[in-house]
Amino acid sequence: MTYKASAHSEATLFPLDGLLNHGAVVHMLAHSDASPRREEPKARSYWLAVACAAHVRYGRAHGFMQVNHGKQGPLKRIKPGDGVVYYSPSVAMGDKDGFKSFTAIGYVRDGEPYQGEMACGKAYRRDVDWLDVPEQPIRPLLDWLDFTQDKNWGYRLRFGLVPFGESDFEFLQEILTSELEEVRLRRLRA
Repeated sequence: MTYKASAHSEATLFPLDGLLNHGAVVHMLAHSDASPRREEPKARSYWLAVACAAHVRYGRAHGFMQVNHGKQGPLKRIKPGDGVVYYSPSVAMGDKDGFKSFTAIGYVRDGEPYQGEMACGKAYRRDVDWLDVPEQPIRPLLDWLDFTQDKNWGYRLRFGLVPFGESDFEFLQEILTSELEEVRLRRLRA
């Protein structure tokens, strides 16, 4: 059996039969013109964070997010480019005012969690590019979100940061950046 070493050089033909019969190992290398393997793009994840509206509004105004009263652990799960949506059950922490709205949506910037100063001490934060969108009550969207189809969906929110589906994130982004009725009509036609 004979193989040509390269079509792009003046290499000669060489026989491999003798080598293969003697148990020798022959390494076939890619040609220098061969394209290198490309890295697969990193998959984007989507997250639903929970905090009172007052805290979310402060974070939006200053371009950051924090969860679970400033704990670092949950923020390490979030990667640059991930999408984040905030849900606020109340306006102020601990109130039972029935606010129940989506209060922010954006994408995590490059960088790692860092400590920021708060009135009550230090808290870990991540920088986020927040979209300029209005707050949206959750009630009219309950039937449209996959996340809320489980009857115990609110129970998961006690963790402060939970994975969120890409379709729900895209739907909320579309809702928050356009008119609700227009989006519903488009989705029903699709």
